[in-house]
Amino acid sequence: MRLTPPIPTLALFALLAALPTLHARDVTEFLPAGFVRDGSVSYQHEIQRAIDAAAQSGQSLVFPAMTYAASEQGWQLRSNLVLNLHGAVFQLPANCESDGAVFRGHDVTEAKLAGGEILGQNDQWQDGVNVRGIHITGSSRRIRIADMTFRNLSSNAVGIFGNENHLIRDVWLENLIVENCCKRYPDYLSEEKPEPNSQREDQGDVALYYVEDFLVRGCRFERSRSDGTHFYRCRQGQILANRIYRAKMGGYFLETCENVVGIGNLMIENGSRGTTIERGSKNCVFTGNVVSGSGREGLWAPDCVGLVVTANTFRNNGRKPNGPELHHIWNANITINEAKHDPSNSPTRDYLVSNNLLDTTADQIAAVRVVATADTRSIVIRHNLLLGENQKIVIEGPKPSAVQAEGNGDLLQ
Repeated sequence: MRLTPPIPTLALFALLAALPTLHARDVTEFLPAGFVRDGSVSYQHEIQRAIDAAAQSGQSLVFPAMTYAASEQGWQLRSNLVLNLHGAVFQLPANCESDGAVFRGHDVTEAKLAGGEILGQNDQWQDGVNVRGIHITGSSRRIRIADMTFRNLSSNAVGIFGNENHLIRDVWLENLIVENCCKRYPDYLSEEKPEPNSQREDQGDVALYYVEDFLVRGCRFERSRSDGTHFYRCRQGQILANRIYRAKMGGYFLETCENVVGIGNLMIENGSRGTTIERGSKNCVFTGNVVSGSGREGLWAPDCVGLVVTANTFRNNGRKPNGPELHHIWNANITINEAKHDPSNSPTRDYLVSNNLLDTTADQIAAVRVVATADTRSIVIRHNLLLGENQKIVIEGPKPSAVQAEGNGDLLQ
């Protein structure tokens, strides 16, 4: 009996790797004969038919490398959809007049987008026109977005918005490049006015609201016209090894989040606070990050419960002067307090701030400033290396006994 020889291991791997391409469709199959590749003609309806057909058949959809004319009306994502966009460029026109997104999904499950570039023209659009790259809403889950580039949009590159009744679950954003996106939002202490007709959801190169079980990893968010990131009422998340540079406002922003870790991120030269963790955030960890050159604090952390801040570098923050009337309110390297008008009505409790390097300038009120009120409890500030021109830890408020500060200072002296 003749036996079939075994397939060599490497050949088997190559065969398995090729299997997805055997089940892929090419978007150009749906375009008319003689289609152009320079983005001068819109194939809005043809591309939507291709997306619908691929989702219905379970095939991935390949966009060959060329320029596609996009619009703010966008293409509707479907469940069970894989878009291979490597090499594709989606160009929005200079005359966008309404809010929208290039890709939109509502109540989608198993949607994956990889590769490609989405280009806006926010310098040409009227104020208050808010155009996103990708917009996901509803009861969506298992969303994967990777290896994409977004430039010059007037809202988020990626905005994923659940609600209090339906959290969006299992979202991974990896290796994204985002440049010069979001609404225009000035420093809150300046006299410049925010861009009209825009909502808070338009802030943040990446904005996640009511998202559970998420990962944001290996991205570069640069020159945001508002915040670099904004995570609101999210939980069970990892924010890892991202670079957040030169945002007009803050860099890393957690608001009312729970069980979120931020590790190994770089927040460099952001216009307001490098890092904000606030409004009832619970059980969050911030470790191994570098926060440098922020306009205000390196870290502002009011109204949290169970916050761990360890092994970070905070250097040369507080670049912006606050004026004499505000100098004793803001602008330590780290500020821990209870904010006015906090909608979460959360106490400030159970903080561990340890083993950080804090290099503080003379323009700042302190390396660490804590304002302890009646609801403040168990704030531990221990074994931090204090460098620079201001090495003070300032404890204010009616309950200083809630703060334990020990073993901090320039350990080389």
